[in-house]
Amino acid sequence: MQDITKNLGYSFKDVALLELALTHKSFSVHNNERLEFLGDAVISLYVSERLFTSFSELDEGVLTRLKAGIVSRDNLNQVASELEISNAIRLGKGENLKDNSILGNTFEALIGAILLDSNYEQVKTTLDTLIGKNLIDPEEKINLKDPKSSLQEVVQKRYKTLPSYSTNEVTVNANTKSFESVCKVEEAKLSAKGLGKNRKKAEQQAASALLELIVNEY
Repeated sequence: MQDITKNLGYSFKDVALLELALTHKSFSVHNNERLEFLGDAVISLYVSERLFTSFSELDEGVLTRLKAGIVSRDNLNQVASELEISNAIRLGKGENLKDNSILGNTFEALIGAILLDSNYEQVKTTLDTLIGKNLIDPEEKINLKDPKSSLQEVVQKRYKTLPSYSTNEVTVNANTKSFESVCKVEEAKLSAKGLGKNRKKAEQQAASALLELIVNEY
């Protein structure tokens, strides 16, 4: 526990909150899922604020994709790994940390616990140290994942499923044909449309619109 608080740069007043944040649902019915929900929202707010104030020249679409990459399962798993919390997570028999989001989810729970134990200003101070350095330089935005890849990561993390696409050729006018794509995430009861001169562009536009909807919900 002492190593975790040292790596977090925060000492809990209520140690029970720390213990709860480290308790996976496979270990107990009294687990960190609610704290994970809270932490996910707080991290999303923090990243949105930082991107908005740091990169005034970027439009909403690029900011959304930047945010999706920062709060992705892979990135949060990496942050949690650097905190060396794996040995402190309380897991049920047969559960492990391989090929899943438990590490990143536990990190979210820890952030939720810090919020309840202190305040949002303290959370921002903690996150400045832990993930502030991972905010993407705008010069790297050309290397960002395309909207379909970003959407897939977010949907897999939050809804444990994949987005689906329905794309058809449509007639814009007598001389012009285009494609319309509808992207859906049934589990989230969300959908968005995209138009493009070819199937790929239509699906990318639909994915971008749906990604914006999902990210803004959090």
